[in-house]
Formats: sequence, C-alpha cells, structure tokens
Amino acid sequence: MQELYSEKDIEQISSQLKKRYILLGFILSVILAGFVVSLVIRVEWLSVVVFILFLAVAVFWIEMFCLPLHRYKKLIVSALHGRTHTETLEYEKTEDDTSVVDGVSCRGLIFLGAPDKHGTREQRFYWDEEIPLPAFAPGSQVTLKYTGRNIIGYEL
Repeated sequence: MQELYSEKDIEQISSQLKKRYILLGFILSVILAGFVVSLVIRVEWLSVVVFILFLAVAVFWIEMFCLPLHRYKKLIVSALHGRTHTETLEYEKTEDDTSVVDGVSCRGLIFLGAPDKHGTREQRFYWDEEIPLPAFAPGSQVTLKYTGRNIIGYEL
C-alpha cells in the first residue's frame, strides 16, 4: 500500500507554522511599538489608525498564511491517527474541477463500487492537490485507504 502522508509531513508543517507565527510576532511587535509611541505623544487619530492596522495585519496574516497550514495539518493528523477504511473499487475518471474539502484543495476521483439503495455505483473520493496524481487507468481495480472521503493511501 502506497501511503501518501507520514510523520515527517507533520514535522515540516509544524516548522513552517512556527516560522510564520514568529514572523507575525515580529511584525505585530513593530506595529505595537508604533501604537505605544502614538499613545505617548497623545495623537488620538494616529493611535486609532495604528490599532486598526494592528488588527488588520493580524487577521490578514492568520487567514492567509496560517489557517491553510492548520487545515492541511489537520488532514494529515487525521490520515495518520484517525479512523481509516480500506476498499477495493473500480476507477472511472478524474473530475476536471478542483474542490476545497475542509479547507484543503483536492481533486475529485470517481470510483465505481457496489450499488447503494438508490442504485448508483459512483463514489467520489478526494485526492490532495499537493501530491502528484498517479496514472490510474479507467476500469482498473484500485485498493483505497481513506479517511472521510480523503484518499490517504492506494494500491494498484
């Protein structure tokens, strides 16, 4: 079984998050120093502007640079330590559009399984966009290891 994630991935993401939070702390401390100076010199409008800048930078930085990594780390932790399932299905096709599943960019893969109570056989699983997609041949049998609907391992 080809596993897609490892503990090394968690360590790398944690290291990136640490660096980003340290840089955020440095930027915010500079802005906070400007806020303190504006309070000392008693310029009210400057204090308000610097405080708004402080909040805007903090929210922007966390939303743009930290939360996507947190979401990706959550996916990997779930893949390594969460409940997983294994199933052998017939590969049908890859969807053209990218989907965002739990904050992570993924590619939809359609597999054919046993018919459900509605008679449909198609099942959609999600492949992480950061990992190169192997060349699955339509009609081939693939053993999937997944958590939720995210593929975390496969075997041809």
